[in-house]
Amino acid sequence: MLVRLYHTHRLVLGFLLLAPAGLSQAQVVTTDPAFPTLGQALTIFFHADEGNQGLQGFSGDVYAHTGVITENSSNPSDWKYVVADWRDTGSKAQMTRVGPDLYRLDIADVRAYYGVPENEDIEQIALVFWGVNGGEGKDTGGEDIFVDLFSTGVFARINAPAVSPLRPLIAARDTTVTVEVLGNAEGSTLTNLRLLQNGTEVASTTNDTLTYELTLDMPGVRVDLLAIAENDGGQADTAAFYAVRNPAVVDAARPAGTHDGINLDPSDGTTATFSFYGPEKAFAYLIGDFNDWEIDPQYFMQREAISADSVHWWTTVTGLTPGTAYAFQYFVDGQIRVADPYAETILDPFNDPFIGADTYPDLPPYPAGETEQMVSLFEAGQQPYVWTATDYERPPQGELVIYELLLRDFLADHDFETLIDTLDYLDRLGINAIELMPISEFDGNDSWGYNPAFHLAVDKYYGPADDFKRFVDEAHKRDIAVILDVVYNHATGQSPLIRLYNQSTTGDPGALPAADSPFANTTARHPFNVFNDLNHESAALQGWLDRANRHWLTEYNVDGFRFDLSKGFTQRNTGNDVGLWSSYDASRVALLKRMADTIWATDPTAYVILEHFADNSEEKELAEYGTGEGKPGMMLWGNLNHPYNEATMGYHGGGKSDFSWGYYENRGWAVPNLVTYMESHDEQWMMFKNIAFGACSNAPNGGGTCATNPGAYNVRHFPIAYDRMKMAGAFFFTIPGPKMMWQFGELGYGYGPDGRECLRPGDELGDCPSGTAGRTGRKPIRWEYRDDVLREKLYKAWSALINLRQAHEVFRSTDTQVTLDVGGALKRIKLSHPSMNVVIIGNFGVTEGQISPEFFHPGTWYDFFPGEEITVTNTNEEMTLLPGEFHVYTNQLVDFPEPGLITVDVEDAPVSTLPQTLALHANYPNPFNPTTTFAYSLPQAGPVRLAVYDALGREVALLHDGPRTAGTHTAVFDASALASGVYLYRLEAAGQVRTRTMLLVK
Repeated sequence: MLVRLYHTHRLVLGFLLLAPAGLSQAQVVTTDPAFPTLGQALTIFFHADEGNQGLQGFSGDVYAHTGVITENSSNPSDWKYVVADWRDTGSKAQMTRVGPDLYRLDIADVRAYYGVPENEDIEQIALVFWGVNGGEGKDTGGEDIFVDLFSTGVFARINAPAVSPLRPLIAARDTTVTVEVLGNAEGSTLTNLRLLQNGTEVASTTNDTLTYELTLDMPGVRVDLLAIAENDGGQADTAAFYAVRNPAVVDAARPAGTHDGINLDPSDGTTATFSFYGPEKAFAYLIGDFNDWEIDPQYFMQREAISADSVHWWTTVTGLTPGTAYAFQYFVDGQIRVADPYAETILDPFNDPFIGADTYPDLPPYPAGETEQMVSLFEAGQQPYVWTATDYERPPQGELVIYELLLRDFLADHDFETLIDTLDYLDRLGINAIELMPISEFDGNDSWGYNPAFHLAVDKYYGPADDFKRFVDEAHKRDIAVILDVVYNHATGQSPLIRLYNQSTTGDPGALPAADSPFANTTARHPFNVFNDLNHESAALQGWLDRANRHWLTEYNVDGFRFDLSKGFTQRNTGNDVGLWSSYDASRVALLKRMADTIWATDPTAYVILEHFADNSEEKELAEYGTGEGKPGMMLWGNLNHPYNEATMGYHGGGKSDFSWGYYENRGWAVPNLVTYMESHDEQWMMFKNIAFGACSNAPNGGGTCATNPGAYNVRHFPIAYDRMKMAGAFFFTIPGPKMMWQFGELGYGYGPDGRECLRPGDELGDCPSGTAGRTGRKPIRWEYRDDVLREKLYKAWSALINLRQAHEVFRSTDTQVTLDVGGALKRIKLSHPSMNVVIIGNFGVTEGQISPEFFHPGTWYDFFPGEEITVTNTNEEMTLLPGEFHVYTNQLVDFPEPGLITVDVEDAPVSTLPQTLALHANYPNPFNPTTTFAYSLPQAGPVRLAVYDALGREVALLHDGPRTAGTHTAVFDASALASGVYLYRLEAAGQVRTRTMLLVK
């Protein structure tokens, strides 16, 4: 006997007025005939006012995106023989309008229409409808629509009431429901159609339609119904559903200490209390592994109603097995299946299959076929993580040097376990904080993370939550703080905050927030919003936000947060007016102060960093908030990418390279709470712009001649661009106040071998070459850059500067007197502190220039990178600096870095800075077209011959043949006249020969 508990498409009670007689009525589609088979004409009717109602009231043209599920389909998403691609306006897929919200698609022959071979079985037709410049018509919950195809045999179907495997009949009050059963026998005769209630036959007929009046008048009782169709050949088919009459809602206070979310009883590990916030909800069930995902009156939730806007639904489950993982959801109002907004682990049916076991071992499977949408997961009797970095002390926030990273683009294995292995690399660099781009559960796997769905759960794409705890623990052992980038301005449609209160009765993730949502605005209140704008004036949202912050601080021991788009934490409606949005907003200030106070009540020194970019008066107030009362104040991002990059490129007109706004006192702030950065995830890489647009001595204002003139000082040449990054670091890390750097900046990330290390400005390419990944798309992971001598020197130079900063108060103290003279090409910083005086000078121009260091006093000074002592007699004497040359002078002896890190071609370089051995460095870029740059290091002056040869050994270019001074030199090779292929470049000097290969690709 063929047993069918339900058919795939979903049915509703009765017939629409406009539907032709005899059609089966589905929530989204009807078919004529009611039991469609192959080899006969089929009409599919689309009811736009059913399902997700995404096209309800739509007046434009509607099209079907449709294919079939065959014997070769691996899952319901594996459509075959798609006749109309998404947004394809071909006439074959255009629907005919029959009436308001009703459309038809006529198919003369299913196999011919889809082009399916005769030897391949077709099981279902799959559909999604879309409107031109409109929405999408899908099944309830935003699912694809499926129509069963029937072959020879007997079939039973529940035509009414509206039931499905995931939506049984739930009656909130005493009622009588008409049950209608359809029977069909293809190629035989239907002999009997019966209906059983709780195993007892209550109706039968020999016709193809059976009706029965089902009375539901016993609260808390479940009724199981089974329809059986039989034919004259002894075959039978069944269809079943169950109905529940809700118990009466019980108003009762939650157990003491219960909070929304999962409350595990620590005493025995077998009991858990579940609670969620739900004003205006009529009833709710708890469903999950512990009750086979069925609607069970024993799991009907009680209600604690303190007031109209303070309602919580709760229930307690006993008999759990310690050490066992349980999946669960709340089934609200008989329509919405939703995961817990406070869950720490989420199961995702669409994206979990693509997370490998090496990233997340033993990931529990999604309960496929049992439920839909995201599922919460918890472990009964879970043992707490044992922290080991018990003597860790958080770095003072004014002294932070933060390393921002995106795990996806930092490590190929993209997991916390592997990230632990990189901590020594970061520790040697000298940073004392790591800021992780969002790791809370976001939509999909491959993401920047700014599309959050479950703000308290660790996204499984980065590994198990306990691995994240171990990462925090290991970072703390190295005195490195961990800061989370968190996204509380908005939430995606998958978030329970949105799904519980949106404009779809089933909580469709694609629907907008409802007007009465306690969490979100239907329309965003400010520009640049994405997804669903959260209402930060709502008490419910504030309670959730405070819980989320407390959760990460206490459960994961993180040190603080960077709040994405904090300027959006407002209900002042500024529409699309960016200027108005950025102006002083007293209500926003109050909201942020409230949030910060709550954070500091949990952890008095937790970092609160805002990505704000508002009026300086507002930022000053937030930075200084509470600092006179012992509070740390809020830190704010300070974007100095533009002036620093203009400086490294060599452009200074109109003060464009003046980065003095990066010092907090120049903004009038009383506290060093400005987190300045030269690069972040949002800015173009400085090295990209250096190499793509840098100035040169024969074209100081830009121009294409730089790329082809080997005699010019050219910022676009790889070694020069790198030395200028070292100079930028000397003028960045030495200024007091917290600093931030973006991953791989210490290795000169940007441009890369093919120019595609480029951050697109948005949907357009901008300055990026074709083939560049989208703005938020994956970027190349470049750990191989550590094998490049010049890149490693940049790492070491920045490391030397950061460690110099960490070792000496003058670079960190609020008592340091800071003078910035950085408006032109020749720049100077002076730092004065009781412990040390410092003078930094540098030539950011492309020609030599003169500048006076203005030493504080005559006498002994120390030049940091050469590691030499100098004697100053005239404090105002001017020094001539070559382009790219810089010096960090201290009046106290410090630990010098290793020699040779600065490779500016200074003719009279002191011996201590000269290369120790002859070296021919790797050319850049490689492969190349048509130019590339060579760099070579000479330990002593002498004759040098540098030439290029083809694969047959023939000399094709002589780049230098004559004397050279000791030091590092560069040469440009232009292969415009040569064909693609492998070439060799050969250096002869000091009686030695060095040879390397390169590839020209045209």
